[in-house]
Amino acid sequence: MLALTSNKNLSDDLPPKPPIPTQVVSNGEYIPMPKTRQQRQVDAVLAGYADQCGGKRGLTRRSFFRTASGMAAAMLAINKVFGDRFFDVQEVEAADEAAAIEAKKSDQFILDVQTHYIDDPRNLWNTTDPVLRLVVDTLGGWRAKSVKGSSWLDLNKATYFKEIFLDSETSMAVLSGFPSDPPDQNILIPVDHMAAAREEINGKAGSRRMLIHGLISPNLPNWRDEAARQLRQLAPIQAWKMYTADGLGGKRGWWLDDEQVAYPFYKYTVELGVKNLCIHKGLAVTLLNEEYCRAKDVEKAVLDWPQLNFIIYHSAFPRVEDITDIKWMKPQITNLYGELGSTFALNVVGAPERAAHVLGKLVTHLGPDYVIWGTDSLWWGSPQWQIEALRRFRIPDRLVEGYGYTQLTDEMKAKILGLNAARLWGVDVEKAKREIASDRLSQVKAERAHLIAV
Repeated sequence: MLALTSNKNLSDDLPPKPPIPTQVVSNGEYIPMPKTRQQRQVDAVLAGYADQCGGKRGLTRRSFFRTASGMAAAMLAINKVFGDRFFDVQEVEAADEAAAIEAKKSDQFILDVQTHYIDDPRNLWNTTDPVLRLVVDTLGGWRAKSVKGSSWLDLNKATYFKEIFLDSETSMAVLSGFPSDPPDQNILIPVDHMAAAREEINGKAGSRRMLIHGLISPNLPNWRDEAARQLRQLAPIQAWKMYTADGLGGKRGWWLDDEQVAYPFYKYTVELGVKNLCIHKGLAVTLLNEEYCRAKDVEKAVLDWPQLNFIIYHSAFPRVEDITDIKWMKPQITNLYGELGSTFALNVVGAPERAAHVLGKLVTHLGPDYVIWGTDSLWWGSPQWQIEALRRFRIPDRLVEGYGYTQLTDEMKAKILGLNAARLWGVDVEKAKREIASDRLSQVKAERAHLIAV
């Protein structure tokens, strides 16, 4: 059974973990990219803040990095090194914990539509299968670079529960996965186990904290029976997770606009009442065929099936314009969305100007009602740093003026962080907030905060 307790803390002999990771990790076969000169400068500036501001309060670097002031200092360091105001943060916050806490206060509803864990990482840790070894090295590498002292073995259900719901302000999360054939032989987690985890975590919490994707691939011969089975046995399912580059069924992939492969599925899922299609595009990692990660098939499918919502995961990064240009040229489209999992994290840690361009394109051309929050955690550790980074992130004025981007506002960020997804997933936000505020998880978090304070 899942316990309402924390995992072990990082060992004190490890280097201090910065509030925001300062190194971009590989998004392909796991070869860690060395830190750039600017990333090393961010480390140095941040260490200076820790020694000066934390030292006055008798805090070690590690302790300072865990404070609200430490998070503010990380944002200030990025602003200084990259030479623009990417984060709306003030110098006083690095020195004054009360000021930093006041600045970060928020009661936003946060719905993270892309979260992951591994069913049993121990089974794959020592694998000699070259394909599975690639998966382990890639995902374990993301984790190790993002969370010092961590590894593939920490990508488990207990860590998921702690980092998503206890260590972050995430209100609700969608557990996602990868389709497999057969469904019970999944390299990440079988969909039936996802449903069991949902029931377990929601039961422990005493409220609805966790949702799941259905996992489907229309290039498999038994997709119709499998879709019906999942809806019958694993309900509720409000969205399908799909990979056009999955390579299942002995094929290289499939296209969203394929009238022979994809369209029969669209017709069937409309009949079943599931209208949200969450489709991996971009980020051609590990086993995915890069050609089928392109979004050249999105426009026709979106236009032909207006009764379905096409939620493009990762916003097709690094080719975000592949989806934003569709809406730019055809503004009448209302069923195309961009999701931010890994896309925001990969860019904001080492290329904040590129992050500004990504968000600028999405909110300006797709529109602020069509950008969806996802973090791809646990690969990135607790999503809390991503939440705080987006809350404070802004598009520099020179980019707003030069490219005509819409500046991010608090109202837009509230939509991105949860309200847009709540609309698609049918979540009554005010009701959910009331239930969550008094559930067992919130009580545990309050108890933890009290213990830390005293």
